[in-house]
Amino acid sequence: MDKVAASSLSFFKSVRFSDEYKHLPAFLFGESMGGLATMLMYFQSEPGTWTGLIFSAPLFVIPEPMKPSKVHLFMYGLLFGLADTWAAMPDNKMVGKAIRDPEKLKIIASNPRRYTGKPRVGTMREIARQCEYVQNNFHKVTVPFLTVHGTSDGVTCPSGSKMLYEKASSEDKSLKLYEGMCHSLIQGEPDESANLVLADMRAWIDERVERYGPRCNGTV
Repeated sequence: MDKVAASSLSFFKSVRFSDEYKHLPAFLFGESMGGLATMLMYFQSEPGTWTGLIFSAPLFVIPEPMKPSKVHLFMYGLLFGLADTWAAMPDNKMVGKAIRDPEKLKIIASNPRRYTGKPRVGTMREIARQCEYVQNNFHKVTVPFLTVHGTSDGVTCPSGSKMLYEKASSEDKSLKLYEGMCHSLIQGEPDESANLVLADMRAWIDERVERYGPRCNGTV
């Protein structure tokens, strides 16, 4: 995931510092495992690169039913990578726990490109490693951020967003918990709920643009 973050950051920075956009405020957004990658990108960024961060149901803490056993991960690790592609990790039927709107669930579940097997050993070992890393470094977060989470999320723990909010050193930090909402706040909730989340994100961005964003020719 360090390489995923580094390559993504390289692309985003090429846009962020281009002549067309370098004078504008810039925000990084990450959802689910993308939230974990976003945090890794932030840790790899130079100070002042980003105006703020937004996380939607970020994967900072793995739920207990999906958490791989440390003993199993250690034993698989003794095989020197031979087990990394084995689909042998706990599977908690994530799609059903991620999507609350039944019509949207039908559409997403029918995607022929969606992986339906168990998580692979190497994937879960890397996720567990990186979750531990970011948890131990939340105190290094100083940039403004908003993290949002549904209280009924069965894929990523709301406690991860709470932990970030409590441990981050940022003077400007916001946490929003949506009662009864599941994992996919934007794609999987009924439209009225998804629109509420998007409106909250938009309002947060607008306020930070006014507060921190550099102005060019009298406009933001």
